Amino acid sequence: MSAADDSRNDDKTNVVSGDTLKVRLTEVVNAPPALVLLMGPAHMVGKQWPITKSEMFIGRVVEAHIFVDDRSLSKKHARIILGMNNEVKFEDLNSTNGTEVNGSLTIANTPHKLKNNDQLKLGNIIFKFIEKGNIESVANKGTYDRTQLDPLTQIYNKGALNATGEEVFRRAKLTETPMTVIVFDLDHFKKVNDNYGHAAGDYVLREVSSIVQNRLIRQGDFFARFGGEEFCLLLVGGTLQRGVEVAERIRQTIENNEFMYNGSKLPVTLSAGVATLEASTNSWPELFERADQAAYKAKKAGRNRVAAV
Repeated sequence: MSAADDSRNDDKTNVVSGDTLKVRLTEVVNAPPALVLLMGPAHMVGKQWPITKSEMFIGRVVEAHIFVDDRSLSKKHARIILGMNNEVKFEDLNSTNGTEVNGSLTIANTPHKLKNNDQLKLGNIIFKFIEKGNIESVANKGTYDRTQLDPLTQIYNKGALNATGEEVFRRAKLTETPMTVIVFDLDHFKKVNDNYGHAAGDYVLREVSSIVQNRLIRQGDFFARFGGEEFCLLLVGGTLQRGVEVAERIRQTIENNEFMYNGSKLPVTLSAGVATLEASTNSWPELFERADQAAYKAKKAGRNRVAAV
């Protein structure tokens, strides 16, 4: 067979590069033991908690290391104990509904050594235990992460925003930690799609997301796309003043950036609203709605500006 014929052979085995394989193997070797949620709130199924502390609590209070908002869990239902050589033990803390491991009810306040793939049933919640260095841990995390991402922009999606916003809000209320929300959307985005095509619109959404994610926010900030051209940023520990400063920096950067598509410079600006957690704020939806209304106020005032409430 000639080299040309061989190059046309579609039935080939593909092998990842040596460097890529080394990186993946290193990830697996270094993967800590973990719990994966198999059954529970729909938006959390598949979520993975690495076991990296000597003691971690499971419960339905937000200060729990492994927090699941389900009434069948006790507030402090159980604890995970990480020992020498990554040995992991589980202990029910005399919970109301008890705990089963692989279908057998455990004795309260008695540590139980976990083995790979053990299933833990706490009330209506089911976890699976994955031991250290298991390839399933890395594969599962990648799968779950993909369900949390917007496929076009590769930032978080609406489902991830709602789940994270709720959890961050509860923790912030409990610990009296500042929390600020920025909502912004692109001005006259429909005109971009109408005048330059939807591919141009997709290009703008990807570029805006990349600029904000990679250049304008901290690693710990949470950034999501929750609608067509609508975005939300959670600043944990951020005051209203910092929120306004971040929003203004985003607005100016987008306004001054050259969005070039097929030789045409696309007009891109945004309107942003900022709101912060107050003592009278009762829920995550309420806080989000205030930021959204502030963004609407910015649009009504002429667009390409920031408003705060």
